[in-house]
Amino acid sequence: MKKAILILILSLTVFLTATAQDTSTISDLRPKVGLALSGGGAKGAAHIGVLKYLDEIGIPIDYVAGTSMGSIIGGLYALGYTPDEMATLIADMDWSIYMSNNVDRYYQSSTARARQSTYLFSVPFGAGNFEERSFNILSTLPSGVINGASLINLFSQLSIGYNDSMDFRQLPIPFCCMATDILTGDSVILDHGQFPKAIRSSMAIPGVFSPVEWEGRLLADGGLVNNFPADLCMRMGADYVIGIELAEELRSDPEELKSLPQQLSQYLSIAVQNNRSENRKLCDIYMHPDITGYNMLSFTKSAIDTMVMRGYLCAHAHRKELFELKAMLEQYGHCQKTLQSPRVKALQPNDSIWLSSVLYKGVLPSDAHWLINKGGLQSGTASSLNQIQKAIGILMGTEAYSSILYNLYPIDSNAIDSTKLLDQYRLIITFEPAEPHLLSLGFRYDSQEKAALLLHLGINEQKLSGFKLRIDANLNYNIRLGTKLSWCNLGLGDINLAYRYHNSTINLGSSDTSGYSIWKVNHHNFSLYLSEFHLRNITFAFGIDEDIYSNLNSFSLDNILYDGIFHFDNARGFFGAFFHSVFDNLDNAYFATRGFYCNADFGWHIDNKYIFKQLDLSFLDFSIAAQTYLQANSKLTFIPQISSRLVLGKNSAWYDNLIGGTISGRYLDHQLAFVGLNRPIHVDDFAAIARVDIRYQLFQKFYLYFMPNVIYSSDWPKRLEATHHFNYGFALRAAYNSPLGPVSLDFNWNSFNRRVGLYLNIGYVF
Repeated sequence: MKKAILILILSLTVFLTATAQDTSTISDLRPKVGLALSGGGAKGAAHIGVLKYLDEIGIPIDYVAGTSMGSIIGGLYALGYTPDEMATLIADMDWSIYMSNNVDRYYQSSTARARQSTYLFSVPFGAGNFEERSFNILSTLPSGVINGASLINLFSQLSIGYNDSMDFRQLPIPFCCMATDILTGDSVILDHGQFPKAIRSSMAIPGVFSPVEWEGRLLADGGLVNNFPADLCMRMGADYVIGIELAEELRSDPEELKSLPQQLSQYLSIAVQNNRSENRKLCDIYMHPDITGYNMLSFTKSAIDTMVMRGYLCAHAHRKELFELKAMLEQYGHCQKTLQSPRVKALQPNDSIWLSSVLYKGVLPSDAHWLINKGGLQSGTASSLNQIQKAIGILMGTEAYSSILYNLYPIDSNAIDSTKLLDQYRLIITFEPAEPHLLSLGFRYDSQEKAALLLHLGINEQKLSGFKLRIDANLNYNIRLGTKLSWCNLGLGDINLAYRYHNSTINLGSSDTSGYSIWKVNHHNFSLYLSEFHLRNITFAFGIDEDIYSNLNSFSLDNILYDGIFHFDNARGFFGAFFHSVFDNLDNAYFATRGFYCNADFGWHIDNKYIFKQLDLSFLDFSIAAQTYLQANSKLTFIPQISSRLVLGKNSAWYDNLIGGTISGRYLDHQLAFVGLNRPIHVDDFAAIARVDIRYQLFQKFYLYFMPNVIYSSDWPKRLEATHHFNYGFALRAAYNSPLGPVSLDFNWNSFNRRVGLYLNIGYVF
């Protein structure tokens, strides 16, 4: 009887309290629900599907805890993003940019574009503290393949209004995430600080993403210590925990551990298997979506859509447990999703905003002025997220900074200028200088020169201005060496003093029975010139140079030494002036789908009368090459091209037109490529080549080409036995866009000698 009376009194108390208080107070009385989201890379898209189902049936979430990708999805949900918004966001992201240090080619400077399309990899490094003579180069090498700056900027953009240092319990839904201190091996709970930096720390996979410094700690992926943080939900105050885990059980079949994503998943599973079972026991409702067939790097749109749906179906399979939880919660009032603070301001990419102030941090005032003009972000101007991201991309394209981070802070318009119709923001851009020096390596193989190794050392190359030195060595059948000392002035361009050496053995084509003749050439070039390489689409250089050519076929000590005096009868030197320009807005250096490329050169040459035998030569040469890309549909692309060179005046045979081969400038600077003719030939003072490549994309990275071209020359050498001014050739090419560069195989034919040829190339062209 006493028990019944007690229950009646308690029930009456709850009823009277509920009728006397508002909805928020009723919500305070009900049990709290926590959501625990595990890591899993791209597989985290399944979390979105579960959240979508929870929202649809009205399960309120009071706390969110996540690790790695779970921290991203959970963090966005805690900011107020809906599952549909998150699904669209994740599916539409260009993960090739966010999961790398790459800057889109559109934003890169010409030097950055050349480096990306030439070298297999580049390693930036420093020399330590010079004043203390601490030359610990290894300590300045990158700590991870990806620095994650693009991700931090993305998270900052997605958390406007909540991206300053704060207590994460003040977010629309209280939130925390897990990281690992790699200095001690301890787990670190991130529940305060800068939200974008916390998310970035939680997903810093060792060896892939560089670790993050945080309050004296060095943080990496939380999945190393706690990949399924159900215990964090309990710590935050949750009475009930819904857990979604994506980690797979340990694989025992070696055949299932051959790829990098599979191995990374296995490493994480090993690291957290001890606390996994304990965290599962803490869950009142435990879900494990079926993501069979997908891995940590399955970021394609179709894969994301499929995994979202699988997460939704997994939640639907637990509908009985979920509705029982909802029924229990509704005893305390109507269940609905509530946010304790306003949801994040979700700006759209093209929304116009007013930049009340723009602050550049981490750069010299003189550099800041140039950067403002370069990026176009200034105080007191209208802008948008797209324009800000474009400006950051352009500034990153200079390669002078390892990261450029930005934050937008909303400002009360009435407090600043009530006449402005646009929402006002304060923009802070923080620059982290890159390590100044660069070591790069390139490798390629082809059926003409065999293996080739390219070594590059750049001293101060990644500084925005000042003295720079570069040394290049192209070690193959035809050796190239070069060095350049530059003074880079942001206002006037670069002043360069350069030397190039090229030892070339040319197999000259012929129509006789022997097929070719061999010509051995030494070429030295000294130049002093002014250049501008910080522009994106346009590059130019002009100055003076000295060319020295020598024919090694007739080279001997007897030829150059007579009566103790040096003579250079087998060599020719030419003093001259030159102008070189390039326009390039292609979207890809090798497999472009749009854009235009053109390079134009002008040179004036005169025989050097002071050192070499006087020949009284003075002449001009002009050359141009251009191509564009016309995409008929997503698979078929037409690539029209022209190249031409004209020599005017009494010239030397060294400057005769050389045409043939698949790579322009391989044997001599002025060589023009001609499809179908593997070995180059000499032609007269004028040559023009027209070509149209027809390219079909058979698979994602596999292409087929038909490449016809025709050449006109005013006169052909007699040994070619050409009876008319026009000749032609064509090639059938199969090409693959591999991680090591383009791999292609050509079957070709030409009308000069009517022979079928074969040409194989593996790697970037240099």
